[in-house]
Amino acid sequence: MKTIFLVEDDLVVIKVYAAKFLREGFSIEVAKDGLEAMKMLAAVRPDVVVLDLMMPKFNGVDVLRFIRSNPALKDVPVIILSNAHMTSLAQEAAAIGAERSLLKSSCTPGLLIEVINDLLSGKEAESDPSKRIGVRAPTTKPPA
Repeated sequence: MKTIFLVEDDLVVIKVYAAKFLREGFSIEVAKDGLEAMKMLAAVRPDVVVLDLMMPKFNGVDVLRFIRSNPALKDVPVIILSNAHMTSLAQEAAAIGAERSLLKSSCTPGLLIEVINDLLSGKEAESDPSKRIGVRAPTTKPPA
């Protein structure tokens, strides 16, 4: 069974995504802030990390730096799931080596599972930006 490590401080988001992960057959570990995440990562060897950027104690970039600097964790895929999409934190996360970045406000549990499964199977990011950043493609064409 593959383990997803969810680092998220919003209890509603945790509940929704954890339920989906369990239904899809994943094991789930949760940390509610950056400090807790770093402490837990010493014992948990996840197959993928889903990481919020805006959190108390240590932000997601701090956690990502910790992951990438730890020889036992450096190759674990990290998916950013945050509303801090266009901030300097998001740019730092991309530079440090997050594999994917999904916009929390428009991501669904199904889309996140699809991205996780793609990463775990070694599939490259889709060229469709709606799959890459979690933004749904418009359903109507703009006026000409």
